[in-house]
Amino acid sequence: MRKYRRKYYNFFSHFYDFIIRLHSQDKSLYLRHYLAKRSGVQNRHIVLDLCTGTGALALVLSDYVKDGLVVGADFSEGMLAKARKKVMSLGLRNVKFVMADAGFLPFKSNVFDVVTCSHSMYELTGDTRKRALSEIKRILKEDGRFCMMEHERPNNAFIRFLYDIRILSMGREGLNIIKNELNELRQMFSDVKKEVTSTGRSKLICAQK
Repeated sequence: MRKYRRKYYNFFSHFYDFIIRLHSQDKSLYLRHYLAKRSGVQNRHIVLDLCTGTGALALVLSDYVKDGLVVGADFSEGMLAKARKKVMSLGLRNVKFVMADAGFLPFKSNVFDVVTCSHSMYELTGDTRKRALSEIKRILKEDGRFCMMEHERPNNAFIRFLYDIRILSMGREGLNIIKNELNELRQMFSDVKKEVTSTGRSKLICAQK
């Protein structure tokens, strides 16, 4: 199953940015900057963007850590290849990308000031999700912060229908994740807080180690 998902995302990487541009209502990158600001990233911080995909959030984060470092991690070679091309074209020196499984991160403990994950945590289920949360806690510094952004259940009936299909495709576990995600995080982190963005379409959940 894991091998299939990797192949799928390697293939999908060729169309990913085009599809996001086609469907995104966030042309100003408001949500990415919102996540970056609310995560508390500072100029000299070392930041991990987990499940970075083609690096969209990592590039925004690099604006906030000019004298620090952003590491983007993803298990898809195809996604990372696209991300690296973006970094090279922009000449950025404070962004690096690493191929890694979210459940087995190749980093030492207590390294990162902030870990972010944008619209990808719901892709992590079962033991992989549990390991990923444990790994996030391990690699964060003692005062480190974890922030994840996901879609909020939409008000629009048709969009809500598509959202529900995504969650139902994850089976019973998907419904349990939505219902218990705050309690799940509170078992591992402190000061867990959720806020809904002004658009009402996305939610941000942040926690302290």
